Amino acid sequence: MLAARRTDNANGAKTERSSAERVAAQLNICAEGSEDQFAQNVCANRSLAELDGQVRAALVAESAAISDAGTQLLVQNQNRWRDAARVACGIIDEAAQPDTTQQRCLEAAFRARAQQAQNAVQEVGGYTFQRMELVDATPVTAEIASAVGGAAPMAVERDIRFPRIDGPHTPAIRRLNDLAAQQPQFSLDPATNENVDYSIAYAGEELISVKFIVSADSIAAANATNTVKAVTVVMSDGGRLLTEGDVFRADSGWQNFITDRAVARISREFPDYANFPPRRDVYETATKPHLWLITERGLVLMFPPLSFGGSHADGGIEVTIPWADLREYLNPAAPAPIRPAV
Repeated sequence: MLAARRTDNANGAKTERSSAERVAAQLNICAEGSEDQFAQNVCANRSLAELDGQVRAALVAESAAISDAGTQLLVQNQNRWRDAARVACGIIDEAAQPDTTQQRCLEAAFRARAQQAQNAVQEVGGYTFQRMELVDATPVTAEIASAVGGAAPMAVERDIRFPRIDGPHTPAIRRLNDLAAQQPQFSLDPATNENVDYSIAYAGEELISVKFIVSADSIAAANATNTVKAVTVVMSDGGRLLTEGDVFRADSGWQNFITDRAVARISREFPDYANFPPRRDVYETATKPHLWLITERGLVLMFPPLSFGGSHADGGIEVTIPWADLREYLNPAAPAPIRPAV
């Protein structure tokens, strides 16, 4: 990381200011001249100020692995999170002091944030992945609160997370970042909480596979939807989405093989169901590449709730088929780690 220069005294003497120092200064909500009323209240609150210091220290440590552009995104993420945490804990007026309930809520939120901040940046497969966040909150309206009664939360929340590769951007990396970026699917106004999280299933020179877990629940309707999806990108071919031809040989019969394996696995998971699962439902889900995760060990078939003939209460299930078992069906030119070993 290149150090930035600044003028420190009236004589114009230049001193070096490290990247870590700059990030620490930008994350210091107690700095003089801040016009953020909530930040000032946090600084004046001994418990919250200490917790915010833990968050700042963790983020400064994480910033050492990313570019200047990445550190700016890191600071933006944190500022957006702090504002959302305030609203989520019921503090609508930025200048208002928290009551006892709000204080406990904020302490829990800052404590959890300090833990999350420790993995804001991941080094996987030769790439530096930075966690991006779209975090928002808005107060629950009086109309919705009245309809729900005493069970109404204080706010409607959105917490969307996705990975971004930091550093020099090749066309493939730019494409991966575009494909992995997640956008809100719901407005906060209808009182729908929205959550998206991710995990990196595999990252290598030729391929990157990311799992996304998506959930949404309506406060007024008291129902929730949960699903999963994959974004798998062939980095060795310009950063395009994985297709079935990248994995399997055409006309090899792979569809029936993976379906049979999935039916057998699901049947063992739900032994009390007669004639379960329906093979046609399993086939339709198992053969969709956007529900495939690529791992070092094998191909993971993801079955979201309702995708294999079960009820929503049954949840989802994953079926892993080792590459060794798939050897006769695999495309010899597939990207690693799919490509059969010689």
